[in-house]
Amino acid sequence: MKFLQALYVQIRQALSWPVALCGLLTALMMELSVAGIIAGYFSGLDPYVNVWYLVNSNGAALLTLFVAPALPFAMSLTRDWDSRAVPYWTVREGIARYTVSKLLASAAAGLLTVGLGLTLFVLGNGMFLPWFKSCSGVDYETLFEEGHIFLGWISYILHMSLSGALIGALGMFMSILVPNQFVAVSAPLAIHLTVMRVIPTELISPISIWHPVNWVESVHCTFSPWLTLLGKFLLTAGFCGLMCIAGCVCMKRRLEHG
Repeated sequence: MKFLQALYVQIRQALSWPVALCGLLTALMMELSVAGIIAGYFSGLDPYVNVWYLVNSNGAALLTLFVAPALPFAMSLTRDWDSRAVPYWTVREGIARYTVSKLLASAAAGLLTVGLGLTLFVLGNGMFLPWFKSCSGVDYETLFEEGHIFLGWISYILHMSLSGALIGALGMFMSILVPNQFVAVSAPLAIHLTVMRVIPTELISPISIWHPVNWVESVHCTFSPWLTLLGKFLLTAGFCGLMCIAGCVCMKRRLEHG
């Protein structure tokens, strides 16, 4: 019960106007990144453009998926340190409850940021473009091919929203290690670029869930769209669980030696 109360406090702080603003910013950045493609459609140069094609041609993925989800709430822990509120909250709620609730609230904010941004982007472009064309019959495209357009979009948006949850939690986790607002926002992207350089990705199947590009940016392939969504959920939950455990340990040590 005490954990739920602590989580409620953090969720209430996280789900405020910055989430809506960052969601709108995400949709705007995606729209600007495909403006040339849309212009080609209206000029008749590329009549095969559709919303699904635009989503998969997003040139602002590094910003919308690795930066925007950390903006609404990942910096809140640093602000708590600066205002000397962390000792108060950890005494009142306990170190573990405070830390885990911060991480989960940041994950929720990241999830809603990407979910809202994608929804606005899809609905906005769906008003004048076809929702889907030319499927290859894999993953969520299978749902489109079977005529389940709405279900296909819901599944895809949820999949990518889980990426936002992972980045939101990672930004908060990094601010536990280095209490700096810039680190909270920039660290997820820096970590992703480093991982892509360090891990021998050529030895991992590009359609596997274990390929680093599929942790956030892309969709891995399975035999069923439901297995794909379940795999993404378990991957996100696993990473967030590890960050919660490590975050509690790091926060305890920081307070003990602070």
